[in-house]
Amino acid sequence: MSLTPYQLHWSDALIRRVELRLQQVHASLEEFYRKQNYSAVAHKTATAEEDEEPRQQEEDPISSVGSFLLRTCVHSTPLYETQLEHGVGADIAIRIPEEVCSLKEIHDGHYLERRHAFLLKVEKFLKKYNEKMMKKKASKPSAPAETEEREMTDEHERRSIVPWEVRRVPFGGGSAKTEKYILRIYFLKPRCDTTRREVFHVDVHFQPIALTGRIASAAAVRKHPLYSYLVQEDALMTVHLRKLHELYSKNHSLSRATVFLKCWAYHVGLMARTSGHPEGLSGFHISALLLRLVEEGVILPSMSEENVIRAVWVYLSRAPTQKKINGNWKETPVPAAEERGEVAVLRLAGETMNLFFRSSAAFFQKIVKRAADEALQLPHFSEVFVKFPFQPLQLVMDICFVVEGLLAYFAEADSTPVVKKTGAAWSPSAQRVQAIQDLVQEALGSRSSYATVWRRGEDSVHVAVQLTTEVEGRNRLTRGPPVEDTEAVDHFNAFWGKDITSTRQFPDGSIHRCVLWSFDDDVGANTTIALPAATVICRVLEFALRKHLLSTAKVSLLLGGLEGVLAERIGAEWRDAAPMMQKSLMEACRNIETMIADIPRTALPCKITSLEIVAPSERHTATFPVRPHLALTYTTDDLTQPSFAGLSTEPTIEPIHGVLTIDDKNKIPDTIEAIAAIKGAICAQLSKVLHEYYGDDKNHSGARSKKSVKREVESQQKEPQSELQRFRIRTSCTSHSVDIIYKGYLFRFYIAHYREVSLLRALQRESEAAMIERKLFWSVQHAKFLRTIAFGHHSYSMAVRLSKRWLSAMLLLEFVLPEAVELLVAHAYLGSNPPKTFVGGFIRFLQIIATHDWSNPLLLPYSVDSKLQEDTAALVRTMGEQQGMFIATPYAPTESPFTAHTPRPMIMHRVVQLAKGALAVLLTQIDGKATVQFSEGLIFTTDPAAFDFHMEFHPHLLLQPDRLLIPPYSAPDASVSAGASAANGIAVSPGLGPVSAGGAPASGVVASLPSRIWQLDELEEDKSRVYLTELIEREPIVHLVRSVRTAMRDLCMIFYDCLAPQGIYVITITSSPMREVCKQIHDDIIRVSHGALLPFYCLPAVGATETQAKVERRPFSKTPMKKAGGNVTAVAKAEADQVAVATSRKVVGRKGEKSNRHLKRPRKDAEDENAGATPRSDCLQKKRRQEKAHAAKNRKSEQTTDSAKTKRKVK
Repeated sequence: MSLTPYQLHWSDALIRRVELRLQQVHASLEEFYRKQNYSAVAHKTATAEEDEEPRQQEEDPISSVGSFLLRTCVHSTPLYETQLEHGVGADIAIRIPEEVCSLKEIHDGHYLERRHAFLLKVEKFLKKYNEKMMKKKASKPSAPAETEEREMTDEHERRSIVPWEVRRVPFGGGSAKTEKYILRIYFLKPRCDTTRREVFHVDVHFQPIALTGRIASAAAVRKHPLYSYLVQEDALMTVHLRKLHELYSKNHSLSRATVFLKCWAYHVGLMARTSGHPEGLSGFHISALLLRLVEEGVILPSMSEENVIRAVWVYLSRAPTQKKINGNWKETPVPAAEERGEVAVLRLAGETMNLFFRSSAAFFQKIVKRAADEALQLPHFSEVFVKFPFQPLQLVMDICFVVEGLLAYFAEADSTPVVKKTGAAWSPSAQRVQAIQDLVQEALGSRSSYATVWRRGEDSVHVAVQLTTEVEGRNRLTRGPPVEDTEAVDHFNAFWGKDITSTRQFPDGSIHRCVLWSFDDDVGANTTIALPAATVICRVLEFALRKHLLSTAKVSLLLGGLEGVLAERIGAEWRDAAPMMQKSLMEACRNIETMIADIPRTALPCKITSLEIVAPSERHTATFPVRPHLALTYTTDDLTQPSFAGLSTEPTIEPIHGVLTIDDKNKIPDTIEAIAAIKGAICAQLSKVLHEYYGDDKNHSGARSKKSVKREVESQQKEPQSELQRFRIRTSCTSHSVDIIYKGYLFRFYIAHYREVSLLRALQRESEAAMIERKLFWSVQHAKFLRTIAFGHHSYSMAVRLSKRWLSAMLLLEFVLPEAVELLVAHAYLGSNPPKTFVGGFIRFLQIIATHDWSNPLLLPYSVDSKLQEDTAALVRTMGEQQGMFIATPYAPTESPFTAHTPRPMIMHRVVQLAKGALAVLLTQIDGKATVQFSEGLIFTTDPAAFDFHMEFHPHLLLQPDRLLIPPYSAPDASVSAGASAANGIAVSPGLGPVSAGGAPASGVVASLPSRIWQLDELEEDKSRVYLTELIEREPIVHLVRSVRTAMRDLCMIFYDCLAPQGIYVITITSSPMREVCKQIHDDIIRVSHGALLPFYCLPAVGATETQAKVERRPFSKTPMKKAGGNVTAVAKAEADQVAVATSRKVVGRKGEKSNRHLKRPRKDAEDENAGATPRSDCLQKKRRQEKAHAAKNRKSEQTTDSAKTKRKVK
């Protein structure tokens, strides 16, 4: 990312428009002053204690302030989608008249109350004034003017009046209640039947009538610092503007340096405006820093821009604190909080006001100082926008939580005004927040090195935590004081409660008082991986807050609801299946590796050099992990054991792929046929040997007698057997693979020969060679590389799964391969500051896609050893004109095997745009300024307006409906069915909102009772093999989409969600009128699909007018999204009971044994990866191709006829 997205293009039109808006607001405020009959009096300012006679000057009560006049405004985010929401502010200040707040009332401490009352009066007037002016503009007749000049002036004035929206926002960029508020005026403009905001808004500030020594003196600051600073903050706006204007007018390099530093502060999350943290910086603070360094002589007018920027970074890295107020002739002690070093300090020459009075010294030390230190380490100052991604403060910290339910806690503090008499450095509301922060730090203890808390709403706060180490954060044990310290033990017991504390002895011999935490996630879990640090800390914080603060406090991870899209229905509960099957899958993989490794060398014709399991489920990066399947178990297996946790009953089986690499020691001829023959022989021999050593006995093939079962149980009780003997395997083979059934899993191993790829390339079979190399060689290197990352960073796996699910929901995962997604997420975790939560990893993934220049290769950190390899990767990238992405990895620095053929630049452009839109939604939610209630399914919902029309699959084709974002049976009431939906004329569509009643069966009908699942010993061996062959990789939707694409290749592009398919989305390729073409393509698809796709009944409305959108936007479905850990509805629970009855084999017999069976899906070729990206063709070219095809067909039929006649004559 570059500096450009933050900067403003100061065109003449932009400057004129902003000045016009300022004049409009200025005129309205003058009208307010005139109507209220306020008098303009002399403005008095006293900036230091030595000003015995304050300056008096007649000034306009309304004045312009802020950075717009200095031309140092910048955008607060680099994403255009969020810039309109945040906007850029031009400031104007109005003086509070003496009739509202006199000088005596200011001295008595009533300024803030009078200021707020005056703000409410101005707010009410501005709203009514704009309504009046808009009515006047609408009703003004278009009478001819006397002169042409008068007519142009009236027209200009009429256009300058636009509707505006007045809001009350906290002062300083905070997001919750603060001591002061300002008015923000958003200017609205109609566009395409919608109302949008202009980029610039106007902030209306308020100033006191005077500022005297009784408020601004050092003694007053020492006595009541908070009240004095709040008054001076308003009064000194014009004074600071004059100083900064004088500074920048003399040196333009300082102005450019200020703009750069503001962009940097926004980029690294230091600004209060992006995070809402009241201790964050503002644009004025950056300018004041430069002004202070110029006053001290640190920055000289002759210094370059880079030296100025580095000087500011050095100043911030020293965590500025100051113990004295520097005047012209003496030094005076500062307030107590500043003297103790609790508050950061920045004072300009001749002033008593501390510009950093809201920022604590700890915030500067842990947040600002760290950002400055990281920037100073870069060789060039502009690299801060390239090396570091844009992150608000919530993402800069390791973990961020949202604490809700604190309305009663803040009620008393919010109603307490800030008075002059108090000597505290913080407001009552800030003191309440500080109490929460102290409680959080004590509860976390050694888990965190720093924690900060700030308000985000009426009843909520954000808690951002910086972990000491990720291992310490995942520790379930809270280690307290040693038992010898009785006072500390008593405090520990009182803080946590004696009922949960216990005494434990550690390996070093010390005995401590501790708390061991238990979690609901432990129930039903079968994993060897510890819980994430976010889960552990969330549990600890919630317990402490409920015990010492409020029993209604609720703690949740920020954007933690995103993991709900990975939930599946297991029994009668929605939950993520990954924790349930991690341990069983890992044990099964290790046992299979041991079995193959123990095979004698003489049993196989070639040596097996390596065995690698390349399935994403093994490294925990599969979006929906492979689960044990009922069809791969025996009736004698105890399915309640942990090894069968998460048992699947879906009518499809997903294999776990692996690669066996062989070495023939040059005994095989260098021909493709010989290699294929030896691979088939090895597959057959390996299957035979494994069956001889570990195969199931013959009794498993048919019904087993009670005596034999009893005899086996007795023998197992007498002689404990090994793990490999208790779990028997079943093997089968083909000419290119070996299947092993073990513990409910199906392992499929392919044979890789090291000379096969080179032979294919020598025969100029490039596509086949590339496919084999990617599947059998690069996938092995990829699995080894990513396994270290997946097991080294706990949140990596969940971030990859979310990223794949998002790309699939955007209908593009078949174009961006899953291996490429894993590498993109790995790029974020290989940097200097890897994410600690899956939310941070997922957002980094979106940022990499949205901000990287894909005309250049993406280099994984620490993957390129030399500059030569980096240049080589860049050269290879420039050679691939149609390659939309190039990723240089440690195992392939000059290759990009998983992006060689896909995505194309057109698809990559679409992915970038979708990533920017998803980032805008997530950042708006983090910012807390979302206008609609956020749902975790919002960014995973496809926009139907991007397509011409869509068609849903028949319900019988949805083999795994639980993976849909809104499953068909997740209706809130059991009475919601197809009949009820059809009676009302509409049905709820999970991904696209309401559709016509014709689409109801796919979305509103409760899934029918699944067919009977037969276990291994319930069928004869031959029938069981055929039955399993039909279930393995059963994907009827893939066959359907391939058939439709083949038939519609030159007419349209077809997209679908390959992980959770629900329907196809069609984009037509034509220059003809949209309505006729869409109708024709729709009818052709219906004919080709033979009922597998349901008709789209809203099609006649498509293309009615060329100016309208292709498809009318539908509101998002009100059907509840699935959520991890939640229970399913009554309908789903009833289905689960029916499935349980079916699988128990007590009700359903062998009837319907061969129902709903489909042929096995063949493996994809390299050409299938480019499906959907069909080129545009002209009608003439299409006609010529059809004529050539017909002519070739006729010639072929004639030749066949002639040859048949010749044969008859010869005979």
